[in-house]
Amino acid sequence: MNSKPDFILVLIAAFGVGVLVTMLLPLAASDTVAAPASELQAGVIISE
Repeated sequence: MNSKPDFILVLIAAFGVGVLVTMLLPLAASDTVAAPASELQAGVIISE
């Protein structure tokens, strides 16, 4: 029964790393990756 607490500790650590990666990925991504290519994709209607 000695390996069971170690396994739970590994699961908690993996969950913590996953949460940190999920929170830090939007900060590391640049704005140009998700930017729409045109005004039509962005939903911008220009009436002149």
